[in-house]
Amino acid sequence: MHLLTLILGKIRLVLSYLRAHLKASIALGVSLLLAGSVYAVTRPKQLVYVTAIAERGDLRQVVEAVGTVISETDVQLQFPTVDIVSHVYVKEGDHVKAGTRLAALRSGSLAAGIAGASAGVQSAQAQLEQLVQGSRPEDIQIAEAQVRNKQASLDAATQSLKNAEDSVKTALSQLAILKNEAAVSLSGQVATMGSTIAEQLATAKTALLATRGVFDANDVQDGIVKALPSGYDSFQLNTASALTIINALALAPSPTDYQTTLKNGDSARVALVTTADIVNRAYDIVSLLPISSYFTSTSRETNKATIATQKSYVQMALSTLDSGSKSLRDASATYDTKIGVQQTAIITAQGNRESAKAEINTYQTALVINQAQLALTRAPARQTDIDAAKARVRQAQADLARAVAQYNDTILIAPFEGTITKVHVKIGEMRPASEPAITMLGQAPYRIEMFLSEVDIPKVQSSQTGSITLDAFQGMHVPLRVSEIDAAATDKDGVSKYRVRLDFISPQAGLKIGMTGDAEIVTGFTPSVMSVPIRSVLDKADGSKYVRILDANGTSFTERTVTPSMEGEGGNVEVSGVEQGEVVVVLIKQ
Repeated sequence: MHLLTLILGKIRLVLSYLRAHLKASIALGVSLLLAGSVYAVTRPKQLVYVTAIAERGDLRQVVEAVGTVISETDVQLQFPTVDIVSHVYVKEGDHVKAGTRLAALRSGSLAAGIAGASAGVQSAQAQLEQLVQGSRPEDIQIAEAQVRNKQASLDAATQSLKNAEDSVKTALSQLAILKNEAAVSLSGQVATMGSTIAEQLATAKTALLATRGVFDANDVQDGIVKALPSGYDSFQLNTASALTIINALALAPSPTDYQTTLKNGDSARVALVTTADIVNRAYDIVSLLPISSYFTSTSRETNKATIATQKSYVQMALSTLDSGSKSLRDASATYDTKIGVQQTAIITAQGNRESAKAEINTYQTALVINQAQLALTRAPARQTDIDAAKARVRQAQADLARAVAQYNDTILIAPFEGTITKVHVKIGEMRPASEPAITMLGQAPYRIEMFLSEVDIPKVQSSQTGSITLDAFQGMHVPLRVSEIDAAATDKDGVSKYRVRLDFISPQAGLKIGMTGDAEIVTGFTPSVMSVPIRSVLDKADGSKYVRILDANGTSFTERTVTPSMEGEGGNVEVSGVEQGEVVVVLIKQ
């Protein structure tokens, strides 16, 4: 109690002193604070060592990648040809034996091809036997009859050609008579129509020139310049074009036949219709021109009357031309019908003539062949003929084999025993040859496929063991053995990787193609070796390796040359030159 009272008294004395000397106390405090800060900045930094202990134990080296369940007998069967599917013999889940029919395309024509090719083989063999045995009298008689038959057919075709040529001449003569009769009978109407065409074209030309004269007048030009009416430029161009056409028609020579005259009448009518459109447009333009001191109301009405008169002349000319064309067309209708019938008769006769010529060529060729066959039948068989007959037999047999192969291409056959996993085709559909028809899975065991980088692949060798943990069976490590390593890289998502296949060491139930999981391959194993973290092994300038051994105080280290060898899982590496329990520096922090 006495001690506590003494301490409290001392504190009171200090506080009293500080209150009495407040400024000096603050200055002292600031000085102490600054001194502490300077010391903290300028004092040497303490080094922190991240370390590890060299340990002796088993070291295992592995490479890891995603593994996928595959089967070497997971095949997609497709037809080598394109046609309509006629039969589907299996469904998904069916178990089939090797050689079982799975599906078929329509093959009626191919089956007929086999029958035809088979008949060809029999025919070729029969011809060979006939050559070997020699010709019989009956064969010679048949060959002679064939020659006589072809000769008779040739004679008949020759007579048919003569008859057809006579028919062509007769039809042409009758057509000329009809045309002459039409020309004589219709000559007066043709001449009248020609005059009518010329007169009406003259009327159209006069109307165009008169209309153009209206627009060339000074008062009308003044109104046009001031008002700038729409369509005036096109009116001028259309007028010039129409005059050019009318002049060309007027200068054309007068035809003597009614067909050409009617065509000229149609052309003249087009010109008159065009003229009527131009005159109507001119009338509208003049009607819409504004009245001025120069282009007076009297001027407009006078010019409108002039154009209206030309409009009526053109309409009368059009009516007169239509009347003349109808009269000539009605008068010539009978001749058109007769001439058309006669022209059809000429075409028919000419067709018969060409057909007869083709038949003559055919029978001439056939006659030559039959004559040669007759000579061949009469002649004894030669060795070269026998050899040729044997070649024909082989050719026919090859045709039969080809037909059988084409027929077989329409049938899908199971290549091995297995299970149908997918049926892509339906009866009645057209299946492209590039798409699978049926997918099946064989009885071969499943395997694991994984892709390794070019850094890891040198470590992998055949028969090395490994394991996989499939996503579908978490916690179960399935043992594997390396069976195949691809010699060439495979592009995998733009990266070159090497495919490795592994077999299951023991059969596994419940696997499905496409299952994936984390797979590893044990590429090396060394028992009871000294290892340190690979990050603690550093390079010297001369290429040798060293580690930093921390002293017992943990304040400094010494460098020691080591020889690393196999890298193991977990980031450790086997080294020589380090004792068990020694502390190696992995990283230095400041």
